[in-house]
Amino acid sequence: MFKSVSLNDDVVEKTIQECLNDTNPKGRFQLIVIALSILATGASGYVTFHMQSLSVLPEVFCLSEECKSAQDPPEDMICNLKRGLDWEFSSERSNYVTEFDLYCDNKYLISLGTTLYFVGFFFAVSPLSSIVDKMGRKFSTELWILLYIIFLGLSSLVSSISELLAVRMCLGALHGGISISSFVLFYEFTSASVATFAAMLSSAAFSMGGGVAGLVAMVTPCWQQTMALPAIVFVFIGVIFHFLMPETPHWLFSKGMERNAITSLNRIARFNGYPIMRNVQLVSATGQSTDSKRGQSFGILWSIPFFRRSLLYFSFCWFTVSICFYGLEFNAATLGNEYLVMMLMGCSDFPVKISLYFLASSMGRQKSSQLYLSLGLLCLVLTAVPQTEQISVSGNFTLKTMLVVSGRAFAGAVFALLYIYTSEILPTLVRSVGMSTCSTCARVGSLLAPLVILVNEISPSIIYVFIVVCLMISMGLLRNIPETLGRPLPNCAEDCLKMFGESREELESLTKSVD
Repeated sequence: MFKSVSLNDDVVEKTIQECLNDTNPKGRFQLIVIALSILATGASGYVTFHMQSLSVLPEVFCLSEECKSAQDPPEDMICNLKRGLDWEFSSERSNYVTEFDLYCDNKYLISLGTTLYFVGFFFAVSPLSSIVDKMGRKFSTELWILLYIIFLGLSSLVSSISELLAVRMCLGALHGGISISSFVLFYEFTSASVATFAAMLSSAAFSMGGGVAGLVAMVTPCWQQTMALPAIVFVFIGVIFHFLMPETPHWLFSKGMERNAITSLNRIARFNGYPIMRNVQLVSATGQSTDSKRGQSFGILWSIPFFRRSLLYFSFCWFTVSICFYGLEFNAATLGNEYLVMMLMGCSDFPVKISLYFLASSMGRQKSSQLYLSLGLLCLVLTAVPQTEQISVSGNFTLKTMLVVSGRAFAGAVFALLYIYTSEILPTLVRSVGMSTCSTCARVGSLLAPLVILVNEISPSIIYVFIVVCLMISMGLLRNIPETLGRPLPNCAEDCLKMFGESREELESLTKSVD
């Protein structure tokens, strides 16, 4: 039995964040939300790197004398001979290379499969995020999860490379919807400190999912079975999510449904074992009621200089950390055993992101982001020293490998923090759409990342030079974005402009645009 508090007849004005604090933002409900988000992110990371993990060329053995006498490396030798007549793959495990002949002239299809995944993400993230803002966090997230499970099943039934590429693009599109809606959902259910910690864990889970994909590819005999793991995870998430999760009170309040928002808050309170709220009047962070916020839309992100400037700066930073993170991930084949390097990259993210959480909670989002970008920059600059390729750190890795892995980990940590930083700048009514704009720019970096494999054939240093320049520009742009640490989550544009000290002219122009 849960107790309800009988308050006096006076109505108490509270913000949604104050109400969440009253119901314990670190309670059982929030822990379950965060756990589901971490599972979803990890499974999505698994699917993202699934194509790469199943596209490693297995060892070959010769059947003909011509093959046995050949002096060329296996990748060149098999292109001039016939499979089944002159040579065959020695491994009994099947993957995309063995199933769809993705070698020699068809090798480019491996990069194409990853690129199409990000193409789907690129084109779908903005329209799907608009649905999240219009239809609600709960409904849209459930829809994306259901469709994602269906396409995971279809990916195991494909019989041609064209079908596989089409399914990959659809999975990428749905990944875009899930990533934005799930992040916004758990951020609006918790406090800023809890959300920051959860974002770091989720981002680390994404990288670890890629490492698990490499491990599963090593031990699973049949490639069709490799999609069973993420499918099971998302079925579990979907069931728990449907029966447990209410709509976020932030979204309900931003749509003028104050009574529904209070009902959602009371449902969270009961689950956490706290008293339900009575005689509460919800107000925004600056004391406004819901009426003053109606009429604001995506247009304010570009019509108000503060939002336009912040969105452009954030978008470039998202692009930078994305191409750094994925570009170095797809460069794994040049750093040693690809399976082992992928697993090392997945494991290295966790300690780096946890350390950034503590720094971001004390130093602030701006300074900690700049610090970790500079550390990533330093690691990549040091890879230019020739001796780093000769110094062995362990039996399987050189110093250059460790520097590249570390640089990628620092960029990945900032990637996770940018989700928090961006969401704390944007108001609730356009938070999903604004973040999807930044995410779209990040997908441009993701689309370019698979080209690293082709660029390496020209010069392996090109990708490092490009990333270093982008990191330097991003560090400068971050200096012009205001700090958000310790500030309440803004519900409307007026909240943002007042909290971050913008000019009276911008506030007046916003008022005129709403009127």
